[in-house]
Amino acid sequence: MGKIPIYKIGDIVSLKSHPLFKGYLINSYSHQVPPLMLIQEVLVEDENKKKIYSDEMGTPHQIADLVKYKCVYFDDKKSEFNEVTLYESVLESYNKLRFHSESSSGSKETKDKLIEEVENYKPINNYEYGKVIQLKTKKLESRKKIETGKPEKYKHPSFTSPDFVLIGIKKEINTSSFYNDGTVKKQAPEVLFKISWFNHVQQKFSEYYFPKEFFIEPLEEKIIKPKKGTKKRNTDK
Repeated sequence: MGKIPIYKIGDIVSLKSHPLFKGYLINSYSHQVPPLMLIQEVLVEDENKKKIYSDEMGTPHQIADLVKYKCVYFDDKKSEFNEVTLYESVLESYNKLRFHSESSSGSKETKDKLIEEVENYKPINNYEYGKVIQLKTKKLESRKKIETGKPEKYKHPSFTSPDFVLIGIKKEINTSSFYNDGTVKKQAPEVLFKISWFNHVQQKFSEYYFPKEFFIEPLEEKIIKPKKGTKKRNTDK
């Protein structure tokens, strides 16, 4: 018999130690903030075979969990994806993160509108070769703010991702398995998108297959207007 997993493929999670689970601002170094990750695979151990507790200290202490997830995140410093397998007990959903923004009047909005926006992301149902798509974590990562104590006040941390181009699709076979009672033993993605991006570190174009649940339609970017007094570049020849 297996335990019922909390998360599914494509869900956004992070370590419980992420600072934004506590407050609206990160008072820490950017490289110490854990990434936001996407669930790629779900694995549920047999409770009759898995060692969950240790008696080394005289009394039982939990040392593992029945449910673990293969998670993926993008490292912008290396321009590559990393995979890591973590137990359910150390993870928390992104919807408990706390963000703040400033309105035009300068007051801070404490209602997490960004979380609501991400919850309403629409999945990409139709594959289109050459289509530009985004990782679901992109806007969340770009909105993290770290107090630097310097004149610029805030600094954006790493793990932001570029836009990607769709260049392939494939269907996986025998992706999931179940215990006799019907609970999940292993859950893996059924449809994978092949994406391409420019790897600025290695100075080449990289490509990889990931679950279609990782991606959304490109979000509209804010146009940065030049500051007053900035001379407009003359593009006329």
